[in-house]
Amino acid sequence: MKNETYVSAKGNKHRHSKESIRNRIACTAVFFSLACQLTMMKGYGMELKFRETLMWQCEEWTLKNASWSGNPFDVLATVNFVHSHTGGQHTTQMFYVGNNQWKFRFTGTRTGTWDFSTSSQAPELDGHTGSLSVGPRANSNLKGFLTHVGNKYAIMESDIDHLSGYVYQVFMNQQDYEQQYKHSSRLLGHPSRAHLIPEYWKNTQENGFDIYFLAVFYSWFRMGALGIDDFSSDTDPDLDQPDLALFDSLELAIKYAHQRGGRTHIWAWGDNDRKQTPNHLGGGFRGARHRRLVRYIAARLGPLPGWSMNFGFDTIEMPNSKADAAWWANEMNQAMGWPHILTSRGWDEENLGAHSYAGFGGNPYDLETTDKGPANYDEIRQHMATHPDKPSIYEERHTYNRWQCWPGRVPAPDRLDETGCRRLIWWETMAGGMGGFFGHFSERFNIYGPFRPEGPCGYHPESLKQAFRTFRDFWRNGRLKLSMSLGNSRVNSTEGYCLATADKKQFVFFVEDTDWVTIDLSGMPGNQPVMVVDANADYEEIEKGYLTAGVHTINLGSSSDWVIAIGRFELQ
Repeated sequence: MKNETYVSAKGNKHRHSKESIRNRIACTAVFFSLACQLTMMKGYGMELKFRETLMWQCEEWTLKNASWSGNPFDVLATVNFVHSHTGGQHTTQMFYVGNNQWKFRFTGTRTGTWDFSTSSQAPELDGHTGSLSVGPRANSNLKGFLTHVGNKYAIMESDIDHLSGYVYQVFMNQQDYEQQYKHSSRLLGHPSRAHLIPEYWKNTQENGFDIYFLAVFYSWFRMGALGIDDFSSDTDPDLDQPDLALFDSLELAIKYAHQRGGRTHIWAWGDNDRKQTPNHLGGGFRGARHRRLVRYIAARLGPLPGWSMNFGFDTIEMPNSKADAAWWANEMNQAMGWPHILTSRGWDEENLGAHSYAGFGGNPYDLETTDKGPANYDEIRQHMATHPDKPSIYEERHTYNRWQCWPGRVPAPDRLDETGCRRLIWWETMAGGMGGFFGHFSERFNIYGPFRPEGPCGYHPESLKQAFRTFRDFWRNGRLKLSMSLGNSRVNSTEGYCLATADKKQFVFFVEDTDWVTIDLSGMPGNQPVMVVDANADYEEIEKGYLTAGVHTINLGSSSDWVIAIGRFELQ
């Protein structure tokens, strides 16, 4: 699929495109009668050309509609896709892209033939039909949509029915790519910055992560905008339509990561006190402007695999914050057509796809760690056990040495030093699959997101990047099984943690500051291979032979933090 022209457009061209849409709305009444006469000659309800595609590859169709009136982003048209063998369905909406063109998208979740039909009050968008055949995915690194099984994140592998456990860890580099202010390094600040996407992805990989972070805020309406104060008023004409260039750049980022086996974590909105939330729009949170944007996000991004979205941060500042976050998630879920994990930091609400924890304590949220927490493994384990129905994530950012640079005294200021960061990310997964959020802020941020490039709370040191890469590479091979549960009592000799599958064929142990460990493999069937990895070193799998059921002592070689995998972990 070709890139949209807006991605490489200059800023003034983008402004002209929005102006042309407004002019088009204003003059529609003059030409409407003639347009109807012309389009009626063309006929409607065409059979669209048959296509062949692959699993997890998004397909796109374009239809012309010259007879619209009013705001083109208010033209409603739906497309229903039905799987010919199972009857499974995905329903999506069309979205406007300018020049009298509407598009719709589809990503197959099963192989085989899918038939579709369109429906709209707009005659030129109504009654079209077609079919496409979906073949197997191009390679095993290409994943589908993110969902969950109980409180574990689960990713679709070969199709919607074949899931594997997914380790959800987000990386943020606010200094160089993901700014929350107007700066030349903000990737979503201008269409010309799309070239930063490969750089950000490379930086994410070097730091040991497969998910990068982007925050949008009021750039939904004008690329580069952060809050309502960037507009002339809360009814500025630009607030009546999504910014097409923003969506082009955001889609490029989503697709770039997805094609490489990764994901994008999006914050839709920001901070209410800085007027970065949609309740400041003319018409309010549930008014026409926000509803229009929600429909557009769902129609345009819903069929794309590879992203998750949080509503915003510090949402407690918003009036009616919990109910409005639930409304937002419900509107998105009903319109997206495909599953995506939606969160809103601090709130436990059934419409949200995961439990997102705030992290400072003392606020009237539903979900919050202890102050500057989580304090330890036991707190993470407790949070996971409290919410077995869906996954969880600590969405307060665990930036390197944040508490050493915090304004004011903090108990345990070394909690997020190198050792603390390295162990925290392991604890989160060893507690059953808690999601996390690492990286760093920017020197242009405020004192509560401290960053000093040459100081204690700067970039990750190379040794921490190495440790994060080792963590990623260990779990990347499908080792977090959906049937795994805690088995910490199986560690007999030192501080350590264990995950074991229900059939006891696969175990993962994590132990700290030791060169040996005694483990209990009672109930394990047959001979199973043993492999260990030094969590403080470059990723290297060290084979330790085979073990049978019973209690065994393993010599690890040198004192360090170690992860031990027992069993065969091929993806199933």
